[in-house]
Amino acid sequence: MSWMDKHKSVWRVAALILLLVSVLGPWTYTSDGVPPAEWCRDPYILLADGHCVSLVSGGRVFAFAAAVLPSMAAQLAAGGDVVAGRTREFLGVLLFVVLLLLLVQPLVSTLLLILRGDRRSLRVYNIVAWGIAAALSGVLLALLCPSGLSLRLWGLWLYLAVAVCALALELLLWGGRTSRKEQQSTQAGC
Repeated sequence: MSWMDKHKSVWRVAALILLLVSVLGPWTYTSDGVPPAEWCRDPYILLADGHCVSLVSGGRVFAFAAAVLPSMAAQLAAGGDVVAGRTREFLGVLLFVVLLLLLVQPLVSTLLLILRGDRRSLRVYNIVAWGIAAALSGVLLALLCPSGLSLRLWGLWLYLAVAVCALALELLLWGGRTSRKEQQSTQAGC
């Protein structure tokens, strides 16, 4: 356990690097701007249901969310007419953006731990952020599995693997600290 505690910054940086690599890989797909099924060739993929699709990287998904968020704020500030006619679409995009913001939280929490040190509140925030990220990325993969593309979405798989491993390491580190404190308190009491 002391090795993990001693090198926690190294594996946290490695987790961040792998997280960034995962964002470069494919997370989902789109059928916008792709040819019909009979002309579907590389770099496009033909799904089992006869639709031609293009893979979309996690970076493009996050860029979309970053572009949509100010637009949505402007629509809300502008008032009723823009949002009222498209409330369902607006709420769906808002939910999507909020979920993506939750997927960014491990990056923020881990950077804070590296830069600001191991404070208890930051460690709790980091554990919760990795847990939510692991759960959400697992749900995303479960939703995309029926499409037959789940194995091609290696970016999302990598994100899930990093989230689960980082969560496990953070929990082991947390448990190791707790047991060491208990041992120290019992030894001091003897």
